[in-house]
Amino acid sequence: MHLDRRACQDYYCSQLQNSDSYFQGVSHQRGYGMFSNLFRMISPIAMKAGKYLGKHILSTGSKVMSDVVRGRKLFRPSSYTSSFTSENNEKKNGSNIATPDVVAPVNYLLNTLFSECSITLNDKQVSSQANYAYRCMFDALLSPKAVQESLLTAGLFFRDSPGKIDATEILNAGEGFKTRYNICKDSKLMDMIGALHFDLGNQSKYLINSVNLRIKLERNKDAFALMSASQDFKIVIQHASLFVRKVKVAPSILIAHETALSRGAIKMPLRRTEVKSFALSSGMQSITIPNAFIGHVPARLIMGMVSSTAHNGDFSNNPFNFKHYDLSYLCLLDGNRMIPSNPINRNSIPLTVIADVI
Repeated sequence: MHLDRRACQDYYCSQLQNSDSYFQGVSHQRGYGMFSNLFRMISPIAMKAGKYLGKHILSTGSKVMSDVVRGRKLFRPSSYTSSFTSENNEKKNGSNIATPDVVAPVNYLLNTLFSECSITLNDKQVSSQANYAYRCMFDALLSPKAVQESLLTAGLFFRDSPGKIDATEILNAGEGFKTRYNICKDSKLMDMIGALHFDLGNQSKYLINSVNLRIKLERNKDAFALMSASQDFKIVIQHASLFVRKVKVAPSILIAHETALSRGAIKMPLRRTEVKSFALSSGMQSITIPNAFIGHVPARLIMGMVSSTAHNGDFSNNPFNFKHYDLSYLCLLDGNRMIPSNPINRNSIPLTVIADVI
């Protein structure tokens, strides 16, 4: 296929004049709910995908894993970024777990093992996601059941049984805990693979040529990532890799990009996901959280409540055991406007509240 060089240049330069994002295409609705009117642009250029290129990013026992994908004359679809880890559980003294020992990782260990994920492009940080484990768990729990029972199981996702989420004894534990226990018992090596959850990876555009991408993942405490009646266990990472798909594009497109870059900056539309945590005192009858978000009103709001002990990391408390704590009334205020118009009351409130916000 032959691409006309002049046509490619006119295509990209015309978008700079219209203040549109590069790789302009048909509009695609973003957000959730009937009032959502945000749009994203989908790339009209579909090139053949290149080979997966793995880069080793972590040594055994490291608390931080990061990798730099060097900018070359290859385009990277950031939505095709995945990680692979091999790890096992051991006692803190370094010995293997014996048969009587009962310990299992928390759900979706591939991603909930980490507490923070930061993304840097050309030494400029573009996003830093604190509470990364909760962001990943919300994404997994809101995924279709078919995805949970197939794709996510490669990252060690197995749903916990209601009412047994904190159980650490085999006889009383739920099916999810038992499945993860059988996978890792006797210090077996666990292989996991799956996608990373970050904003840049949830959009369809390619990263252009000569952009250095750095991904930094910081580990959670072992007390957060493991469930056991005892506290004598730790996670040891034996190997970790980052797989990035690269695409080779036509030379005429590369030249057109260089011409467009000389006239303006590239814009990439992102749907940002931010996870905030608030400490609430126990025993209070009414709690107000002022300035829960500043600036743009979110398109979707997901709320979950966990005990502070579990949130800070405790072997006997599951950090993803969301409870309603006898909550009887909940509403959101945007200025003087109440969302929803009728507050959620005790009879209708679920364990996790999802609200569409205008």
